[in-house]
Amino acid sequence: MEAEEAVKMGFTESLACRMARRLNKEREGEYIDYLKMKLGFEMLLINLNKLVLVYGAAILFHLLWQTLIMHGAYFAIRKTAFGLHASSSMICSISSTAMFVGIPYLCEQYIRFNNIQVGIIGLLATLLLYRYAPADTDKFPLLGKERREKLRKTTTKSSLLIVLIALAIPSPTIKALVLTGILLQVLMILPITYKLLKRSYNNYENYDAKNV
Repeated sequence: MEAEEAVKMGFTESLACRMARRLNKEREGEYIDYLKMKLGFEMLLINLNKLVLVYGAAILFHLLWQTLIMHGAYFAIRKTAFGLHASSSMICSISSTAMFVGIPYLCEQYIRFNNIQVGIIGLLATLLLYRYAPADTDKFPLLGKERREKLRKTTTKSSLLIVLIALAIPSPTIKALVLTGILLQVLMILPITYKLLKRSYNNYENYDAKNV
């Protein structure tokens, strides 16, 4: 039975199933516990695969530290601002590699920012984050007004802090990497981006409406 399931599943899902099944058996957990662990393991493995791909490409093109800086700035905002996800794991892997290797390459070769540009663009980005973050998806609606307000405030503070750090760093290249990381995340939460990609926006409203 397990062999038949493994054939129908992809490698990642099959491995997540085996890991969850073994752990759940040791814990003598219920089926719902198995499903939760399976989802957790699957997400972990998928993200590890993406990291290996992105940073492997970064190392190949001698852009490891550049990718780390941009990705760090992006993730610092992403963890509370949320936003769009790719429609499939493969598209996510390809787009992530293009963004987190391609943009650092452009920053290293062509893009430079001075403090005036960082201040103006950083302030605009922060205002957009305050206005539109956090942004959810149809699969992961952000329920609860208080939760959304807390995420908005945290996102705004994180953005201001990162912009201040960028202002204090003397390197124009690092300024560009930090700022493009923020701007990329801003792009992921804008309503126009959702509209262009034909994705539903403010999905929490569908659930709030049911509770009225």
